[in-house]
Amino acid sequence: MLLSFKRSSILRPVLGLSALLLIILAADSCKKDAHLSNLAGVTAFSIKDLNVTFVIDETAGTISNADSLPFQSNVSALVAQFTPVPSSTVKVGGAIQVSGTTVNDFSNPVVYTVVAQNGSSTRTYTVKVNVAKVDPKTVSWQQLTADAGWGNNHSLIAGVFNNKFYAYGATLGLSNSIKFGAWSSTDGVAWAKIPAVDDKGDSVPHGEFSALVTNFNSKMYFLGGHQPGIGFAFDFVTSNTYSSSDGIAWTVSAPAVTTDRFSVRERIGAVVFNNKIFVIGGNAYPYGGNTAAQGVAYNDVWSSTDGAAWTQVTSAAAFPARSNPAVFVYNNKLWVVGGKSGSTYLNDVWSSSDGANWTQVTTTTAFTGRFGHAVAVYNNEIFLAGGEDASGVLGDLWVSEDSGLNWKQLQSGDVRALPANFPARTYFSFFVQGNTLYMAGGLGAKNSNNQYTYRNDVWKGVLVK
Repeated sequence: MLLSFKRSSILRPVLGLSALLLIILAADSCKKDAHLSNLAGVTAFSIKDLNVTFVIDETAGTISNADSLPFQSNVSALVAQFTPVPSSTVKVGGAIQVSGTTVNDFSNPVVYTVVAQNGSSTRTYTVKVNVAKVDPKTVSWQQLTADAGWGNNHSLIAGVFNNKFYAYGATLGLSNSIKFGAWSSTDGVAWAKIPAVDDKGDSVPHGEFSALVTNFNSKMYFLGGHQPGIGFAFDFVTSNTYSSSDGIAWTVSAPAVTTDRFSVRERIGAVVFNNKIFVIGGNAYPYGGNTAAQGVAYNDVWSSTDGAAWTQVTSAAAFPARSNPAVFVYNNKLWVVGGKSGSTYLNDVWSSSDGANWTQVTTTTAFTGRFGHAVAVYNNEIFLAGGEDASGVLGDLWVSEDSGLNWKQLQSGDVRALPANFPARTYFSFFVQGNTLYMAGGLGAKNSNNQYTYRNDVWKGVLVK
């Protein structure tokens, strides 16, 4: 017992000295820690090779890009570039991050933890790389009205003039009977009949299968068409041009010299290009006066600066003669697509920078041959809809994204496709106003008596962005 007691007595001073030394070291360590920074944070953040701005929200502890990346962008392996406060360390899930080097998957939000120099102060940021959720090509289609009240018309042409919708219809019947009408609308939904301004009982030029050009020289223009005779005269196809500054009262311009005007024709392609109206194709008086048939087709091109005096640009363009071509302007050129020549349904594509010299586009994939179709340029893409071929009236929609080289039919599942309940149609109006596509009227599929049904509806398509 004595030995044990003595040993304890000897060790006690040694243990006391060790404890004292530890206390001194700890105090010295605390003194040194007092000089280490307790600041943690990020002052700048970006993603390498991405030209988008990221915003740091210190209050919410978030970092994100306000302008989303393009639809379906791959963000599974991106490199962040960041500037932390001096002497701090940045980690993700315990792994140290090196600005401009470390790769992370940003398919889901990534939490960045910034550790201060003192090792105890931290700040976290939830980094979210926003990617557009909607395909920018998405077109949302909506039926504005199922029945605009136009009645049954062999021919109905519509457009926008002075921020108002106009529609003009006509049906030529037996013994030169004619049914016609004019309507206007501020929204494409509710339509009002334009009252009569002359002794004919209405304000619209009385003809089928005319062409309508809007917003040229602050006027609208009707070109050509199939018109009824007066008294015992036979019906006829005309080369007259009608103009109106209000969509109500019309002035006719008839050729004083027949060579100063395009020859009589109906089912014309017409468009404004380089401050002129161009008339392309169409056909003469139909066989036997049959309004359902086409006469001899043309392939000449005419232009006018005022709708009154006309110049023949070419008497025979390089493309085959055709009735009901789709004519439009795209990439500073005139375009002619499809139509019908005799019994041949065409699906060729032609373009010209002046209306005289035409080049055929060598299509790799093409839409099926047709006439009575319509084309609209929208979102820098060429949309072709409807028409008629040997099988009957069509309700399809095609698009070319490469200047007419390739055509793709938009089936269900494509973000631009027409709704499943969209009715087939031919001889309808298809145009663009602002950021919206419009389809109006037309002739529908034939019934059991081989007669066309009628479309009196209006649809619109809008880009969803």
